[in-house]
Amino acid sequence: MEDEGLATVLIALVHRQAEEVRPPRALWVPFPLGRPFGAAGNASFQRRVLKALLALFDEPAGPVLEVFPSEAPPDGGDRDILDHIAVKRHGPLLEEVDGLGPFHEASLRRRGRTTMGGSGFDAQGAARLLAEWLDGGACAMDMAGINRLRLAAEDLKTYYMEAATADGAARDGQAVTTWFWTRTAAGRTIDAVRRKCLESDSPTVRDAASYMFVPESVEG
Repeated sequence: MEDEGLATVLIALVHRQAEEVRPPRALWVPFPLGRPFGAAGNASFQRRVLKALLALFDEPAGPVLEVFPSEAPPDGGDRDILDHIAVKRHGPLLEEVDGLGPFHEASLRRRGRTTMGGSGFDAQGAARLLAEWLDGGACAMDMAGINRLRLAAEDLKTYYMEAATADGAARDGQAVTTWFWTRTAAGRTIDAVRRKCLESDSPTVRDAASYMFVPESVEG
C-alpha cells in the first residue's frame, strides 16, 4: 500500500516484533494483549491513543516506531471473582482447569460464544499437551511443534480469561492479566514452556518463544 502511495499506521503490542518487522509507521503501546487502546469504556484515554496513532501520518517516511508514553488506566470494578477462583480453585493444572469449568460455563451462557478453538483442543486437552511436552513428549522442538504449543497456550489463556470475566462486571484488565500469570497453575505452566523453548539450540525457536507465549509486561 505504501508503494502505491497510501500511507499506513499500526498499533503494536509486542515491541520486539515491531522492531524486527519494521512497518512504515507504528505506535507501540504498553497495554495487555487484546487491549490496543487501553482500558475498555474509557473513551477519553482511547482518544489519546488514537490521536497519537494518527499523528504518525505526519511522518513522511519510515520505518518509524513511536512509544506511547502512558500505561493504561485501570478499568475499576469488583475483583471478588478473581479472589474466589484463586483461593478456591488454585492447584495442579488439570485439577485447576476442572475447577474453572462452572465459571467458563457461566461465561458461555452469558456471552453465547467462546473465542477458544485455534488449537483444536478443549481446555483439558490444551493443558495436557503443555504438561506432557514439559515432561519430554508431545511436540518436537521445531517451529511446527512450537506453533502447536502456542495455539494450545492461547486457548488455555482464553479459557481462563473468559472464566474470570464470567460475571460480566467491569474489571481492571491488568488485574485479570496479573491474576493469570501470578496466581494460576496455567500461567506458571505456560511460562515454563517459554523458558524451556528459550533453551533450544535453534535460534529461530528461541526467538519465537521470546514473544509467542508470555506478554513482555509480565515476563520474569
